[in-house]
Amino acid sequence: MDTTSTESLSVRLAEPDDSQAILDIYSPYVRDTTLTFVSTIPTEREIRAKMLQIQRRYPYLVCTIGGKVIGFAYANEMRPHEAYRWNAELSIYLDESYHRRGIATALYTALFQILRTQGFVNLYAVITIPNDPSIALHRHFGFTEIGVHEATGYKFDRWLDTVWMHHRIEGAADPAEHGLPTPMAELRKNDIDNALNLATALLKGVKA
Repeated sequence: MDTTSTESLSVRLAEPDDSQAILDIYSPYVRDTTLTFVSTIPTEREIRAKMLQIQRRYPYLVCTIGGKVIGFAYANEMRPHEAYRWNAELSIYLDESYHRRGIATALYTALFQILRTQGFVNLYAVITIPNDPSIALHRHFGFTEIGVHEATGYKFDRWLDTVWMHHRIEGAADPAEHGLPTPMAELRKNDIDNALNLATALLKGVKA
């Protein structure tokens, strides 16, 4: 395989027109795996609506290669109560052809920097186990395991366990001083671009 030029690789904000590509990546996870507890493949319209809802407050990112979306990652509400407004739950999915190539690392690098700039404090991931690659990715980014929920999900005629992982952002803003996390729409463009450019730089040398 040839090394793809860095010009053809990028991490950027997701756009509504990416919804079909995102659905194409997500569908096999729903249909064939227990990595998501979603059992019915959503429609493209549902993917688009969810994206737009998330983007009011949180970052929703895609990684592209040669213009093709090959992975996506986003933060979302952990729980609805007001006291949890400084927390976010993360999700990431890659095209199965692009695992173990640094795509997830690039997406999470940008996601983390944006969330830190917004003023979020606690990040969570809920992972169906076993899933060693996902657990390793989150440990790489400083997550620790905080508990296992046994037999908490039922899919494909069997009960499944999940592990909760947590990361407290180092140097996170004090809510007493910063206030609520800044919504994405109010974040400075320069702050977003810096995070995306940093992630894109990490993709140098990724192979197509």
